[in-house]
Amino acid sequence: MQKKRDDGIPVREACVKKWFLVMKLICVFTLFLLLKVSANGFSQKKISLDFEKASMLEIIQELRQQTGYKFFFNHNELKKVKDVSVKFVDEELEQVLDVLLGKVNLSYRIEQGVIIIVPGEVKNEEREVRIIGKVTDERKQPLPGVTVIVKGLTLGTSTDVNGRFSLTLPKMQNVSLLFSFIGMETQEVKYTGQDSIHVVLKEAAEQLDEVIVRTGYQNIDKRKLTSAVQTIKMDDIKVAGVNTIDQMLEGRIPGMIFMQNSGQVGAAPKLRIRGTSTVLGNREPLWVLDGVVLTDPVNVDPAQINDLDFVNLLGNAISGLNPNDIEQIDVLKDASATALYGAKAGNGVIVITTKKGKAGPPSVTYSGTGSFTRRPRYSDRAIYLMNSKERVDVSRELVERGVYYNNVDSWVGYEAVVQDYYNGAIDYKEYNRLVSYYETLNTDWFDIVCQDVFSHSHTLSLSGGSANIRYYASLGMSDENGAIKGENNKRYSTTLNLTANYERFTARFQLQGNVSSRNYNPSELGVLDYAYNMSRAVPAFNPDGSRYFYQRTSGSMPVYNFNVLNEMDNSGDKTKGSAINMQAHIGYSVIDDLKLEGTLSYAVSNTNQEIYFTKDTYYVHKLRADQTERNDMCPVGGELRKSDVRNTNWMARVQANYTKNVGNEGKHNVSGSAGLELNSQRYDGFNITRRGYHRDRGKLFSSVPQTYTGYYNQFMASANALGVITENLTNSVAWYAMAGYDYDNRYMVNLHIRGEASNLFGSRANDRMMPIWALSGRWNMKQDILKSVDWVDDMALRGSFGYQGNMLSNQTPNMIIRQETDYTGKYGEFHSKVAHYPNPDLRWEKTASTNLTLDFSLLKNKINGSVSWYYKKTRDAFLTKTISEINGITQYVVNSGTLVNKGIEVSLNFTPINRVGLDGGKRGFVWRIDPQLGQVLNELVNNAINNRNNVLRDEIEYTDMLTGDVDIAGEPLNTFYSYRFKGLSSVDGSPIFYGAEDELQEELSKKYNNMEREDVFLEVMERSGRREPYLQGGISNYLGYRNFGLSFNLAYSLGNKIRLLKLCTEYGTTNPHPSSNLRREFVNRWRKPGDENYTNIPALNTVAGAHSNPWWSSGTNMTHQIASNVYEMYDNSDIRVVSGNYLRLSSLSFRYNVDDRFCKKLGLKSAYINLTGTNLFTIAHKKLRGQDPTQSGSSPSVNLSVRPTYSCNLSITF
Repeated sequence: MQKKRDDGIPVREACVKKWFLVMKLICVFTLFLLLKVSANGFSQKKISLDFEKASMLEIIQELRQQTGYKFFFNHNELKKVKDVSVKFVDEELEQVLDVLLGKVNLSYRIEQGVIIIVPGEVKNEEREVRIIGKVTDERKQPLPGVTVIVKGLTLGTSTDVNGRFSLTLPKMQNVSLLFSFIGMETQEVKYTGQDSIHVVLKEAAEQLDEVIVRTGYQNIDKRKLTSAVQTIKMDDIKVAGVNTIDQMLEGRIPGMIFMQNSGQVGAAPKLRIRGTSTVLGNREPLWVLDGVVLTDPVNVDPAQINDLDFVNLLGNAISGLNPNDIEQIDVLKDASATALYGAKAGNGVIVITTKKGKAGPPSVTYSGTGSFTRRPRYSDRAIYLMNSKERVDVSRELVERGVYYNNVDSWVGYEAVVQDYYNGAIDYKEYNRLVSYYETLNTDWFDIVCQDVFSHSHTLSLSGGSANIRYYASLGMSDENGAIKGENNKRYSTTLNLTANYERFTARFQLQGNVSSRNYNPSELGVLDYAYNMSRAVPAFNPDGSRYFYQRTSGSMPVYNFNVLNEMDNSGDKTKGSAINMQAHIGYSVIDDLKLEGTLSYAVSNTNQEIYFTKDTYYVHKLRADQTERNDMCPVGGELRKSDVRNTNWMARVQANYTKNVGNEGKHNVSGSAGLELNSQRYDGFNITRRGYHRDRGKLFSSVPQTYTGYYNQFMASANALGVITENLTNSVAWYAMAGYDYDNRYMVNLHIRGEASNLFGSRANDRMMPIWALSGRWNMKQDILKSVDWVDDMALRGSFGYQGNMLSNQTPNMIIRQETDYTGKYGEFHSKVAHYPNPDLRWEKTASTNLTLDFSLLKNKINGSVSWYYKKTRDAFLTKTISEINGITQYVVNSGTLVNKGIEVSLNFTPINRVGLDGGKRGFVWRIDPQLGQVLNELVNNAINNRNNVLRDEIEYTDMLTGDVDIAGEPLNTFYSYRFKGLSSVDGSPIFYGAEDELQEELSKKYNNMEREDVFLEVMERSGRREPYLQGGISNYLGYRNFGLSFNLAYSLGNKIRLLKLCTEYGTTNPHPSSNLRREFVNRWRKPGDENYTNIPALNTVAGAHSNPWWSSGTNMTHQIASNVYEMYDNSDIRVVSGNYLRLSSLSFRYNVDDRFCKKLGLKSAYINLTGTNLFTIAHKKLRGQDPTQSGSSPSVNLSVRPTYSCNLSITF
């Protein structure tokens, strides 16, 4: 009897209902704000007031509520007015204002629905003058918050929500007003006695995103920035059809290495900022959202994250963010910029700032994008594989030479026809017909398992507010389909940002949430790898259109009928996620120079993964082995793997900020901040694997008869079957401080320091906790020695030096014992294992960072840029030391390495042509070029570990050298090695390698047996290069004319090496299986003596077992194995190593901004349409023959390359 059982598998199905409730509340709350802020009807009711000794502010507030009018006044001046007593009953507003304001010598006027309260007429009109006016931008939109000051005086004011201002000043000669606003050119206007002044501010050549730098703890004017920070506006890098922020950063940030090892939908790229500061720790940068650290939804081991071949499909910290909600990105690079984030910021910090509401009437924006993604095709340059005729020719050569097929898993295609002919199952005529059929078959496996797909995304946002409260709310939806059939990524997101200010108080509330669903094929199936390596001389369908199944077997396993579409239909990898992030921030200005702030955040995410295989899959068939009760690991049904992870975070921070101008002229400015921060992060996980799973029968589980002893004794006793509960809690407390000094906006010095303690550091580590600190400075040369140099618009030199620290989370002074569930009847006790060895002497990993940067702007802002040099040195780097198994473990973490990263960064902005604004509008031609360059050179200077002394076991294998997983002193991390190709044998065409020659067997084996393993590997291999590039950058271009814009971004990468893909999955000790395809290079293989003079492609192994056990592979001849066979050596030889340099057209975009007059007729504020293509072409080394240079070639399977995508984006605002 079958029972539905789901015990041990927690389910959180109530999450979706909660999300709908949250979104309903958001809509209701936003509607309430809209109605409140946008009240534009002016009450005509009679006024009734009754106040006894009330302040003027209280009375005006009551008038505002009764009339609906907006009042504009000088808040500080009104507070000086004495309290008054008034009483009115059903009086006209005009009468009330005349009497009320007359009592306190004030006057008023009404302009466009705004009551402006001004000082009353002075007795001596010759002594004072009142100036009123309005400030707008070039699109005639009012600008609130514009600073208006009288030139030469400290007297000034600012514009209100409607861009209006009023200013009273002593009457004098030659009055000039200065109008300044962030992102706008400062304008000087002479006052000549006119009634009002209308000022139009133009956008500054230096854009807003280059002016204000946001580090999460501070907002800094770029002119006072002393740290290494790269700031980019989201609108400048946003690309239609790209749905995650990290994928938009390719070629945009100097010093950031971008690596995308898979084109699968939702695959996260790997990012490195200024190299790698740790060997064993996580090398990814820290993500921060509006000052709060974000964490990954699933706690993945650093060794796996750092693996360049690991494809992360689970998502990272920012996977749930909608790029349309982002305003700005700041990349913090040096110790000065990252010090306040502590030990977790050693790899750099990426600060994301979300959009906030702007004062003004409600503004609704819709943005929709449709994208078409092209699947792989055999006609692509990247698919350099044999067609059916070429593949049959290989099989024919093997048959004609009488080659014995060993360990063939599938008799199919040409080999099956030959076998049937030899066995008399078909005659010669049928043989020829079938051979001709297979030679012309050319099965399109990429069409069978892949698809051209359409994806779409939509965002609807609402923003607006008053001078006191502003709001931004959005709803987003993204449905991204993968080029591999059955793979897609859906995401629903919502954002609500509320900001408020009242007198000395400021407040901000933020709510973000997302729900996602990801569907993939299980990695065990390897769909793209199957399509790449499957022979085109094998059909996928029968002539009648039904699926063609061919027989597969392995070892003692019974024959299985295989079809890849059947495997895809009966297996799956489904991940559902949800996350919510809430922040509350409040600030209070105690005095003008002192402000107190508090921030509280809470975030929770749930990730539920389900991987299943039904009984009708090859995976389950292999579990059944020979289907005996002793060996069958899945007697009935299929397999289900369930993984549930809950990530909970909270943070509380209090901070005090002080700034003051001192001295008679206010040239000296001192500032300081100090804060206390508490953090808690918790991962709760549960993993279990169940068999006997029937997905087609209501997802039921069935019991397995007790007679299957292998199933119960092996599988059911394993931890996976019993279920694994994980709990990971990290609590930390930190203090930090900042101090700064600024002299006359010319010289700046800043000091940042932070100390922290965590439950992960251990008791001894806390006692010797190293504070993280940095000292930085800036010299604004334009305000000093270059004042009179006209062609220099701006020039500054900034530098920093500081220390950062890092501690591994799994290392403590105490031994950690993992309690197991294995029970031994002999001793009556449970088993336990040593999880982590006690490590009381482990010290902090310390990184010293130096940075120097020159910023410049020349020739009336036609040339802008910065040049940086940096040097980072990590001492006491964590490395693993091999120890004896007698300790219970084989590796031990010690402080033994010195790691150096250094480089140069160049960021430029050229504006060769800028005719915008010369005709009074925005109709001129403009051309901008923004080249970016970042060099990263890292080196493991010193590896103090000596594995040759007092070590009983050495873990280094030859495969580690081939993949770059061995840390060797004097070499960059991820340096890989290759065998030294000598040539092809003139006898049989097999490859020959230096240090592995058969004729030198006796001499070499004696030599190698007296050498250490690592020395043997270095003898037969040579350094090929580094897997990570050392120089990356981009070249962005923008050409605009009138309402049209054309932009494109070229991304380039230099310095890394990659391997060409294997010629075939097997062609060495065994010949290519009938079902396997080969790369087209094999057409030019060695076939007869003399061919070695014209080709370096080895021959087929036509002698069974000839190369199955060479003298250097294993056995009594060699102590250390250097390879398994010569064909493995050939695929990993220097002749198969190619430069990984490339130049890619990452995006090409054409944009049309709908004319303002036409938008006005449609009731729209603005609208544009954008046509974009991404990853359109790549220029790389010709030997790659189209192989994606972003993939290393060392991965055990072939991944999907980054696909070309064509998108259309429409955005309207009303």
